[in-house]
Amino acid sequence: MKSNIEQKWIKICKYMNEFQEEYHKLSSYYKLADSSFWILYELYQNEDGCTQKELYTDWCLNKQTINSSVKYLINEGYIMLEYLDNSKKSKKLKLTKKGKEIAKMSVGKVMKLETKAFENIDENEMDITINFLEKQSMSFKNEVNKVIKKEKIEK
Repeated sequence: MKSNIEQKWIKICKYMNEFQEEYHKLSSYYKLADSSFWILYELYQNEDGCTQKELYTDWCLNKQTINSSVKYLINEGYIMLEYLDNSKKSKKLKLTKKGKEIAKMSVGKVMKLETKAFENIDENEMDITINFLEKQSMSFKNEVNKVIKKEKIEK
């Protein structure tokens, strides 16, 4: 029999997976790969653009997947690369005019849907949830790192 903590953790994981499934449905509906959707999502809300490194770290997305999606979005004319000041290496991703249109028709609608879905949730509850998820994420990362470190030593 599973402990109370294990049972609760399983429920939390199921709900997180349900969220991911709903976002997957939406990205599929808009004929976008999940990673392309999240790139457009980030760029739509951040008019200044972002680097690919920020996408990897902020959204915990795989580098190869991001690189492939960036190439696809550039080829489709949705995003462009701009060199950062004083750098020949670092580039910032930004939406093109065409990209702004597709992002508005997809991400913009999803953001309105998110706002509507969460209007019924008390702001204090949201703060508690954010704090919980932050602690949970940090704690889980620490435990994962301990296991990886221990297994590297044992090898």
